[in-house]
Amino acid sequence: MNLIPSTANLLSEFTNILTCTNATGTFAQVDATAQKLVKRLDELRREQSRINREIQSIETALNVAGIKPDKKHVSTEIGYVMTQPFTAVSLPEACLMILRDHREHWLSKGEIEYLIVRGGYKFATKDPKNSVGITLQRMKDEGRCDVQTVRGSRGNLYRWYGERRADATSANDDRK
Repeated sequence: MNLIPSTANLLSEFTNILTCTNATGTFAQVDATAQKLVKRLDELRREQSRINREIQSIETALNVAGIKPDKKHVSTEIGYVMTQPFTAVSLPEACLMILRDHREHWLSKGEIEYLIVRGGYKFATKDPKNSVGITLQRMKDEGRCDVQTVRGSRGNLYRWYGERRADATSANDDRK
């Protein structure tokens, strides 16, 4: 006597073969533990979908506000979140690290502030964007970064000079 039902017999009990449910919407021939796991998996997938929609909405709002760098910087941002590289460095060091990591792109001070915070830096001031702006201005004056003056809500854009440019600038400096 064969106690294990055939696949055809099992499938015949389901009205929806894809979800393995019968006419009443319950699982047929599935033990209670498996039913709980499948239900929990469905709950988690619905929650994941809700969270993904919320993340997308927040990222869109931050992009529109000019705070969050666009998608081309996502992998670097994730790296900052995972490694928290700015927890034990000064603000100028954090700014320089970000500019080096994004050497091909111009970044606003809002984008730099965002990445600094994502990387674990704890500001002691009530106006971190201003602190970042002052730091970037000092770095520009020292020849450690380049600035592109831009009008509008985003403000100036900053980019790392690179080793050659910074060295050439200091070597050709005529100031006394």
